Amino acid sequence: MNKTFKYQFTSWTKGVSDRAEVDWTEQLRILNEIADLITPQLAIEEIISTIYGNVNQLIDAYQFCVGIYDQKEEVIHYKGMIEDGKRLPDFSFNAVDNNRLASWCIRNGQDIFMNDFDKEYNKYLPAKPKPVTGIQPRAALYTPLKLNDKTVGLIVVRTVRKNVYHPHHLHLLKVVGNFVVRALELARRTGPPFVQGMGRTKEWRWNATDQLQAKARKQLSGLTEREREVLLLLISGLSNKGIAEKLFVSADTIKTHTLNIYRKMEVGNRSSAILKAVELGWIV
Repeated sequence: MNKTFKYQFTSWTKGVSDRAEVDWTEQLRILNEIADLITPQLAIEEIISTIYGNVNQLIDAYQFCVGIYDQKEEVIHYKGMIEDGKRLPDFSFNAVDNNRLASWCIRNGQDIFMNDFDKEYNKYLPAKPKPVTGIQPRAALYTPLKLNDKTVGLIVVRTVRKNVYHPHHLHLLKVVGNFVVRALELARRTGPPFVQGMGRTKEWRWNATDQLQAKARKQLSGLTEREREVLLLLISGLSNKGIAEKLFVSADTIKTHTLNIYRKMEVGNRSSAILKAVELGWIV
């Protein structure tokens, strides 16, 4: 029987609260920073690069990658994998390959947690897998990426060091994975992702209010004019600092506006706010 979210959350918070050496305020600050940096305007390679620049402050991510699962073709595609700060070649492999940890993670929809790769791989596979590219890891975390209860990929960190991971690292990785999924889903809904500064931009605008459903109109009316202005700039891909410079206010003021927007929209981060704005038909 599946454990309820309440049970899982309570168990996790009890466990992590016992880890006095972890600075949770700093960990949450970094997560919030990652959430603000990941936008649907980024291609998957840029998302991975953006996360890598921050996730090592949370987890030992000597190697970091995101795999996208093509269910129709039963293939897992890796793009933009980074190891020790260097980009590795893209590659793909069969999602039903019984000799791959990523395939096991996708097929079973479950996490993989290994602090000693050589001793623990046999919990998941009959034989020790050889890496397609990069290091032979000594510890690794894999967690599936899910959207509407459907597995759409996985997020992975691996390292050359043993015994460096704790259960809370897996939960942090899940949070980061949720940011990735939402950004990719929004990019899928709004068209091919584009790269800022390369001339491939989309001009967003507000939809006419008479084109909105009553519920969407009511929610939009809860935002002030300034909050709508900030939200549109968020959707356009500007950072908080960029928005502050454009509106001639401080970054702290923009942060306050974004938190008010998230509260009124009942979301927790930038990607969720953008996705909801699209779902409600506010922007076109």
